This record gives sequence, C-alpha cells and structure tokens, in this order.
Amino acid sequence: MSKRLRQLDGALFWRSYLLTVGFLMFAGASIVGYAAWAGSLELEWWGVLLSSGILLVGALLFGVGVFGSNSKMEGWADVASTHEAAIILFVISYPVYLILKLFYRPR
Repeated sequence: MSKRLRQLDGALFWRSYLLTVGFLMFAGASIVGYAAWAGSLELEWWGVLLSSGILLVGALLFGVGVFGSNSKMEGWADVASTHEAAIILFVISYPVYLILKLFYRPR
C-alpha cells in the first residue's frame, strides 16, 4: 500500500472517529434537553448550561469531521482520543469508517 493511501485511510478513520464522537455527544445532550423540556427531568441552571455546552461541542466535532481538512481533523481527533475509554469509541467508529470508505475516493 502506498504512503499516500495509508495516510488517506488514517485520515478517513480519524474523520469517522470525530463523526461518531460528535454524534454521540449531540444525541445524548439532545435527549437530556428534550427530557427537561417535556418535564420528565428537572435541571438546574448549571445542568441546562452543561447540556447546551455538550450539545455545541458535539455539533462542532461533527462539523469538523464532515468539513475539516485532513490536517486539522487529525489534530482534533488526537485531542479527543486521549483517554483510555477512547478504545470503546474506536470500536464503535469502525463501522462508520467502513461506510465512509465506500464513498470517499482518493484524488
């Protein structure tokens, strides 16, 4: 495998990682926000602020995963994967990588 293709596969995996983490954060905060809005969950002001912050960070990570350049995206993914629990997210993001690999063609 050529060096450029290996870099592309690595960048594509990091892109799928950011998409997965961003989606999970966005979806989780949205569910909490909906439960608070529907009255099923009582949140203090700091809970609403924290939920909104997580929602925004999730949307930002998803946006970087979709629209970011390979170099910026790799840096963001490096920062987002510093904990040991990231291995679980690597496993979850692998199917997203396989789907993206079908549609993402090297130039």
